Amino acid sequence: MIDGGCPRSRAASRHSSAKVNIPGWSISREWKVLLASDPEEGAVHRFLEDHPVLLPGGLGDIGPGGHHGPELGGVFSEPPLHGLARDRRPDFMWVTRSTSLITPVCIEIEKPSKRWFTKDGRPTSELTQALDQLTDWKVWFSEPENQSIFRKTYLRGQYDDRQLLPQYVLIYGRAKEFDSFEYHTRPDRLRKKRDYMRRPDESFMTFDSLEPKQERAELTTLAMTSDGPELLAIPPTLTTGPFTGYVATELRSPHAAVARNKLLSDQRKGHVVERWLHWQSVHEAPAHGLRTYSNRKGE
Repeated sequence: MIDGGCPRSRAASRHSSAKVNIPGWSISREWKVLLASDPEEGAVHRFLEDHPVLLPGGLGDIGPGGHHGPELGGVFSEPPLHGLARDRRPDFMWVTRSTSLITPVCIEIEKPSKRWFTKDGRPTSELTQALDQLTDWKVWFSEPENQSIFRKTYLRGQYDDRQLLPQYVLIYGRAKEFDSFEYHTRPDRLRKKRDYMRRPDESFMTFDSLEPKQERAELTTLAMTSDGPELLAIPPTLTTGPFTGYVATELRSPHAAVARNKLLSDQRKGHVVERWLHWQSVHEAPAHGLRTYSNRKGE
């Protein structure tokens, strides 16, 4: 955790596509070990909560727009989508911005061992159910009343002039289903079939395609509660500075999220909390004369 005085250094780091490397720790290695253990969906979800550096969609890499980054600098875990009829709850959701667009990126994950296709090349029932989840989210966002609720909940009255253009991501299965002859006699043909199954505003990928990227190293994990957004988990690579003030004020207490991180020493955790609360207090007291920065890049 580094305390920086200028947000430009933070933004500049996002232009690199290098993988995140922390001495004594390799998220890529831990991720591969987890996938090899035939984990349940819950274990995968928890790992991705702790390491949002693996999740695509937060920096304009999915669909149009999004290059201003995610609202509040993080990804929402199991965000409630309240509205007409039955509520929806994606596994993860980024709310990204650009000059003219707000792009919610809804992510569905399943147990990694689930197959895309049966032996005779038909979509499995599990895949059909996962695709139906994406359809449910599309129907939800198609309702103007639901869009209004979404804006009030996740944008908190901001960006009313920007169009909502949601994207839908399915992270499903393993690459070996298409890279080997272990399951299918023509895996190349099924890969092409999978690509043609993708509908507008959808992205498909396997769990093996998830890799840590340096430009995501400071993104956090959030929860939306009845009291508003809260910080759920932080990466060990998080930095603070004047740019922290706006996010810290919106998310309030960092204590539980910092305590959850197993890669930080107790001393470092204490430092993280102290600097977070410092920049929070600075942002809330502009009369002190120190300018603070929001996370609204490009405004």
